[in-house]
Amino acid sequence: MTSILLSSRAFITDHITHTFFELMADGNKNRPVVIIVNSVKEGKQHPKMIALKNTLIQKGVSRPILFDVYHDDVAVLKQAAAIILNGGYEFFLLHSLKESGMDQVLRTLILKGVPTYGISAGAIVLGPDLGLYQVIYPEDNLFHDKDISGLHVTDIRIYPHYDQHLAQDPTLAEKISKWETATHNHVIRIANDEGVVIRDNVARRFK
Repeated sequence: MTSILLSSRAFITDHITHTFFELMADGNKNRPVVIIVNSVKEGKQHPKMIALKNTLIQKGVSRPILFDVYHDDVAVLKQAAAIILNGGYEFFLLHSLKESGMDQVLRTLILKGVPTYGISAGAIVLGPDLGLYQVIYPEDNLFHDKDISGLHVTDIRIYPHYDQHLAQDPTLAEKISKWETATHNHVIRIANDEGVVIRDNVARRFK
């Protein structure tokens, strides 16, 4: 049974935090929580990566580990009690996972039931593809990747930070609706304080 949590921001509300630990409830507490670091120049030294690790420690996680898909041992990932797929740039993240081969490792683990928390870009790449983002933000595909299929551990498509982005671009609602009509796909728009929990591809949205 897949156990997936998606949100725009990490542990932004008590409900999101509670849901994450609820997903972990049946897991092995002695195993690490592995945070996959997105492709940023500072890597594990990025202040947001360190802050997220410290947040987990403050919330009682004894073994949070920052994980670099290019350099770290895949055995660490395979021992995870839970996996956090961090935010950043969705095309960068997807490119890194595919280039390193970690996309298939992650997909296998998640489909086996390892609880997984996708944050922002991490929430996007867990879905079927980045088709919507290729249309709306083609400039973000810096590597000009042709294969923009996601990990596809869920059929559910997410647009995070919807409230924030809509305020910045009032045409966003029309752009997403136009894409939905053209592709016959549905996108769940979530605000910065919202989350989506997915169990066996059944989604429940909450604040």
